[in-house]
Amino acid sequence: MAMTRLTELPDDERGAWARVHLERDIVAWLTTVAEDGMPQTSVVSFIWEGDTILVYSEPDMPKIRNIARSPLAAFALETDPYGDHWLIIEGTVEEDRSVPPANEHPVYQAKYAEPLAHWGMDEAESARAFSVPLRIRPRRIRLL
Repeated sequence: MAMTRLTELPDDERGAWARVHLERDIVAWLTTVAEDGMPQTSVVSFIWEGDTILVYSEPDMPKIRNIARSPLAAFALETDPYGDHWLIIEGTVEEDRSVPPANEHPVYQAKYAEPLAHWGMDEAESARAFSVPLRIRPRRIRLL
């Protein structure tokens, strides 16, 4: 049976690896479908929220136009150097305006304080630039 819920990751080495990386990784890869059907992959910052992934995007980006045409998407974490562990989430993505701005989201603030400093951005600047909250909902989770 295909896994579809992030809260039901297995209690084994694969599940442990996925949980650690969902909580700690700073960036991941989001693939959406362009108008011509070509997959288009973007690096994104994210937080894991139970059975979904939250991403903040700049408003006028190709991924936003792609999602408006098709909600189908894939989300993937970086693997280890030899691909011994990986997590790919296939599902849908949609704008979620019920989410507070990034600089008012305590989990996002805690996770991204150091990366924002590294990127030379403050929280308010980042929240203004990345103002579109996107919610990724898994339909299939692939885990090794």
